[in-house]
Amino acid sequence: MSKQINRVQSQLKQNKNYYAQKYFIDKGSYFAPHWHDYFELEIVLSGSGEHIYNNKKYILERGSAYLMSYYDFHELRAVSDMQTLKIQFNDHILPQELAKYITFNNNRFCCDLGEMQTANAEKCFSKLEYEEKSGLIFSNLMIKNLITDIIVNIIRTSSPDGSDVVPSLLQKAVGHIHNHFRENLSLKTLADTCMVTPNYLGSNFSKLMGMSFSDYLNTVRIRHACNLLESTDLTVKEIAFSSGYNSVEHFAYTFKKKLNLTPLEFRKG
Repeated sequence: MSKQINRVQSQLKQNKNYYAQKYFIDKGSYFAPHWHDYFELEIVLSGSGEHIYNNKKYILERGSAYLMSYYDFHELRAVSDMQTLKIQFNDHILPQELAKYITFNNNRFCCDLGEMQTANAEKCFSKLEYEEKSGLIFSNLMIKNLITDIIVNIIRTSSPDGSDVVPSLLQKAVGHIHNHFRENLSLKTLADTCMVTPNYLGSNFSKLMGMSFSDYLNTVRIRHACNLLESTDLTVKEIAFSSGYNSVEHFAYTFKKKLNLTPLEFRKG
């Protein structure tokens, strides 16, 4: 039986586009597999640990950094006491070009920043904390610039030549899925929209996105359903149809398969 992958709720407050903190993790602490519906970056300042990111294992030590997009999942175990910098944020705080790059890029943003860039990230974080408390004019702009600086350094170190940029075909396909997932969307209708054959689109989608079209579509739909289960009183039937499913049974089956929970168990939990 596969591990249950939980959804972790963001600490972003209403009308706020980011949340930042220095995070202390005790030796032996374990964070079970989970995913987010927000972006998260973390940089290790001290200590060591093991990190499994989309089923690939990484060793964590000072300078280790990773950037999680929507639908990525990970788990973490602290081998010794650890201290990290953590920033949770949504795409509203980023330049549009950067937000698209993170969302649609197949590269996994994990890297070792090295001492100089790690020290620079600490300075940026301290400035971020100062700007947040200062109330000075244009402090929001400064905060956006500081977060952007940290993210770009992680991206450049993870993929210095930018070779993993997803082609415009896949960007168009993924964008269409996000805008039309509530409809009766199929690989054929999506291929027609992108003006390619279904076989060509399906093959490239799996290769570059790391999952099939149907898996990705269901991930988007289930994410939307989770938000509705948490934030509304809609019935499961209403949520199923709102999320693009033609039957409650199919919705319940897919939900259970992805999260190892029924929709009602998710809502109660």
